[in-house]
Parts: sequence; structure tokens; C-alpha cells
Amino acid sequence: MLAPDARTRDHPPVQIFLALSTALVATLYFLAAVVLVGAAAFHFLVWRQTSLPLGPVRDATNEQMFSLVVRWGTGSAVAFLLLIVPRTLGVAALMDDRFTLDSRLEALVLRSEWGIGLAATIAAGVLALAGWRLAGARQAIGWWLVLASVPALAIGAGLQGHPFDAFATLTLAPIFDGLHIAGVGAWLGALFLLVLAGHRVQAHTASPWTDPLGAMIERYFRLSGALGSAVVLTGLFSSATHLTGFDDITGSPYGRLLVGKVAIVFILLAFNEYHRRHAERMARTGERAHLLHSLRFQAGLIVLVLSLTALLVDTAPPGVNEVRGEVFRSAPRGSAESADLPMPH
Repeated sequence: MLAPDARTRDHPPVQIFLALSTALVATLYFLAAVVLVGAAAFHFLVWRQTSLPLGPVRDATNEQMFSLVVRWGTGSAVAFLLLIVPRTLGVAALMDDRFTLDSRLEALVLRSEWGIGLAATIAAGVLALAGWRLAGARQAIGWWLVLASVPALAIGAGLQGHPFDAFATLTLAPIFDGLHIAGVGAWLGALFLLVLAGHRVQAHTASPWTDPLGAMIERYFRLSGALGSAVVLTGLFSSATHLTGFDDITGSPYGRLLVGKVAIVFILLAFNEYHRRHAERMARTGERAHLLHSLRFQAGLIVLVLSLTALLVDTAPPGVNEVRGEVFRSAPRGSAESADLPMPH
């Protein structure tokens, strides 16, 4: 349905406000998703797999790590669910503004694969919230719900993909997008939890080889190389589907944002390699404080990467399929707003 006063948003202050607010919501949404996956990854892949021997040190750290993952897992699930509606409104606002917001929302939620992805992400958030609450109550089923929320979130994120592809033909891209968000959560989300853990656990310099932080760092960086590589490969494939040629990299806003994001990701990979070689030793010696500063800086780069991701996702790529306008003309059969509504020129 056409908006009664359908005018292009050509006022710079309005454009700037909409762009900033949409980017902020998208950044927080992605951050909540990454921490949500990261909390599960940290618990199952890092802490529970550490080589720390049994004893009072491990028992005490077990309680600290349990409290840490339950608090951040629950908080990220709540934040993720609260941000779903603003994120959906933000995506609808990016679409053809010659049509009413109600028409855009209806088309987005009910007539596109993006809407299916939305249902999957809501299910993932509910599963995660219920799982973390039950896990916090020492119910074993809670951990199974937490695990189930991760593939549900990956499926939802994959189907949502790029907002400008909401009505495009379904391809293999959603598979790589889903693997990408799961990989980012396991790699960078778990790192975020590792930084938080570094401020909780006590250093055991009297017996450095039973130091909990050193054991967690050893385990995390043993996995991080493979996780980082998976993130880079899936991300490059997803981005390549939106480029029509090499000139798009420097000749379009999408391409320039992509270059900036890739550059920061490679900086993260460099930090990852440095920490893989030296972090365990630093955690078990007097260089622990320096290590924590370095890890915090790396965590700060994560927020920067997610901010660029938000801008990248909400920027029209050169290879976007121009089918957006057609779907808004499609109304239920028998409706007064039928498909023969002429498109504006």
C-alpha cells in the first residue's frame, strides 16, 4: 500500500538520525547474539575442556565460571529478545519508503525468508533464556536448551542474511551466513567471556601450572585458529555474493566498508596468533596484568568489527536484487489492495 505522503527521506538530518539509530540497534543486536553464542561456547568448549586438575582450585573456579556464564548468558538472551522488535523496525525502515511502514513490515515478516529467520531467532532467544534460567537452577535440561539455541540462532541469522536480499531467490548464502554468525560467536564471543573470566579468577603464582586462567587460555587458543579461519572463509563467501566485480570494492560504500571490516579482522587474527604463542606463559607469570590489557584491547576490536558489520549489513550492496517494490503490491486475494496497484515512478 502506498503511503499517503510517500516522499523520499531526502532531508540530511533525518537520514543521519535514521542511519545512526539503525546502526546502533544493529550493533547491539549483533553483540547480544555474539555473546549469547559465546557464553555457550566458552562453557562447553573452553572451561569444561580445560586440563586443570581436580582439587580445591578447580572447585572454586567452577563456581566462579558457572556464575559468569549464567549471568552473561541470561543477560544476552534478554537483550537479544528485547532488540528483535527494534531491529525488525530498522530493517523495514531500510526498504522502499514509497510504501507505508505497515506494508513493509507485513511483507518483510510474512512474505519473505527474512520472516522465517525472524521466527527462528525468536525461538532461539526463548530457548536460550529458558535454558540459562534452568541451568542457573542446576537443572540439567537447561544446558540442552542452551545447546539447542545455538543452531536455531544460526538458522535464523542465515535466513535473515542481508536485509536487501529479503525477497531474493533462496541460495546457498544462508548456510554460509548461519555458519558465519555461529563461528563469530564461538570465536569472539568466547574471547569476550575469557576476558571477563580473567578479572574473576585469582592468580596462583605459587603453583603456576594449576592456574585457572592459564588453563583456559591454553584451551581457547588451541581452538581459536580454526574458528577464526572459518569466520574469514564464510564471511568472504557471503560478501562475495553481493559484489558484481572488483571495482565494487573501492567504487561503492559497501565495498569500502567491507575492506575496513576485513582489515580489522586481520588485525584480530594477528592478535590471536600472538596470544596463541605467548598468552599461556604470560598468564602463568608476572606478565599477567599486561596480558589482560592486551586481551581487553582485542575485545574492544570486537565491538568495532560488530559496528562495521551493522553498517555493512544495512548498506545496499552493488549486487542487490531489485525486487523489493513488487512484494509490496501483493495483497491477500480479495483485498482492495490487490496486486494491480501501479508502481510509482
